[in-house]
Amino acid sequence: MPGHPGVPDGLRAYAQPTHADGTFDHDRAGRPKVRRVHLRAHPPSAPQRPAGLVSDADWNWATSAPRRWNTITTKLHDRASDVALGLARAGCVALEHDYRAGTICHPPRGWNPHPDLADHHATGKQTRQAARQELLDRAGELRDLLIGEWPGVAAALTAPTTDPRLVWLVRAAEDLVADRSYDGPRAFVQHHAKNTKAREDLPRLLTDAGFEAEALVLLGVNRNPYIGLGGPIRAHHNGRTLDWTGWPGPHDIRLPAHRTITLEVARGTRVLLIIENRQAAETICDTHPDTAVIWCHGQPPDPLLDLINQAAIGVNDIVICPDADLGGIRIAARIHDHLPPDTRRVIVDIGAGEHDQGEPFSTLTRDRIATTAERTDAVGDFARSCLARGYAVEQEAPARATLQPLL
Repeated sequence: MPGHPGVPDGLRAYAQPTHADGTFDHDRAGRPKVRRVHLRAHPPSAPQRPAGLVSDADWNWATSAPRRWNTITTKLHDRASDVALGLARAGCVALEHDYRAGTICHPPRGWNPHPDLADHHATGKQTRQAARQELLDRAGELRDLLIGEWPGVAAALTAPTTDPRLVWLVRAAEDLVADRSYDGPRAFVQHHAKNTKAREDLPRLLTDAGFEAEALVLLGVNRNPYIGLGGPIRAHHNGRTLDWTGWPGPHDIRLPAHRTITLEVARGTRVLLIIENRQAAETICDTHPDTAVIWCHGQPPDPLLDLINQAAIGVNDIVICPDADLGGIRIAARIHDHLPPDTRRVIVDIGAGEHDQGEPFSTLTRDRIATTAERTDAVGDFARSCLARGYAVEQEAPARATLQPLL
């Protein structure tokens, strides 16, 4: 309909068929009845977003689906007409008008985005939906793998895709499965996002989601670690001394950031006990006040291993007493391997005595224990015993019963 009156500059009116199959109704004279027209850019051109006309959000809204005029005015208010004409002249939308008695009616009924733009948005939406489903599927796979070893991590992976944390939870879980560790949270974020500031609250995010503290240690993204001290042992820091000799322990302290702390065990102390179970540690502090006790909050990071070495100086024997499960094997291995080679040490298997059966090991857990069981030292012996039982032992009573005669 070239040169039709009422068509703005830069646009041309195109009659729209009456029916979806592209046909028109006809009057008695056999002439096509035109009831609606589209105003499109003339000359025709590929759609090009007009610079500065609309925001990114409004652009996505305008070109992703057909919009009715009342919806357009509700969103754009008094800018509706200017935006409509600007988008139409740029080939981005076709303005739909009623056509009566040879006249184009105003305002328009609405607009329809150029098919290329609508297809682009539809493809992007499908891609996003597929990515969300892939993320959910991966979270489910990891949850099944980790439920026996890291129940807190597994529970965190039930978060919906609308939770912005889920992608970070999945990345952290994948690193746990792959035994990857980092030199701090910034290194983790740099590896996954190529930008250290993309997630500056990573430790809190993982902790709030339910990740075990030991998992954060293994990932290398934990905050300042804690250590529990009891018996004839002193801590020196910043010119001050904390001495818990004679006080019930263990006493929980958080290591200061960027400052050194040193430990000193009283002369003549024969045994240093490094234990995972807090309740058992309290009992030992009460019944054997002459035993130096370090209570580990799960996997000990390097600063805690250094403190254990300090406390081991001048002590006859080191007794390592973890839970009899994969986490306990890892704790025992880290402490055992960090001690000086000539240190006398023993790893206590709390599952060797009377106990209640815990959760059976998953296939992944069994495979990891089996790898450690190949060692030919005390750690390997401990791993083989756990593997032979096939389930976890992590109770207070077995730890106390096993330690009492030993100490």
